[in-house]
Amino acid sequence: MNEHSFIKSVHRKLPPEMFKWKIHDTYTGGVPDVMYGGPSGILFVEYKYVKQLPVRNTTLIKTSLAPLQIQWLQRMTDCGQRAAVVIGVEKHAIVLVKDWTANITREYYAKNKITLGHLQKWLISQCFD
Repeated sequence: MNEHSFIKSVHRKLPPEMFKWKIHDTYTGGVPDVMYGGPSGILFVEYKYVKQLPVRNTTLIKTSLAPLQIQWLQRMTDCGQRAAVVIGVEKHAIVLVKDWTANITREYYAKNKITLGHLQKWLISQCFD
């Protein structure tokens, strides 16, 4: 699996009435991967997919979040919009809603991971609750 197929697997079970825009902007750097929308608001998500967790529990997971991506996410929250980073590994993920540059270890990931079903419910709650 790669980032593209991970995002597709997340989108597959989202309700059709939920607006989903997979953003592909070749002219502007740092734009989040997806914009979601619904009656309760808009959510911008930057997805990072990691093919395999590190072997050691204390090893940091490299997400390669670029400075421009961080600026975009911060700009969206400064404008009153929701923003998050989703780090996916296989069929699990963690969601970072404030500290996008947090150092995530294998141990932290293992303790805080959620299933794709829970991720989908969280995405829906951000736009429909």
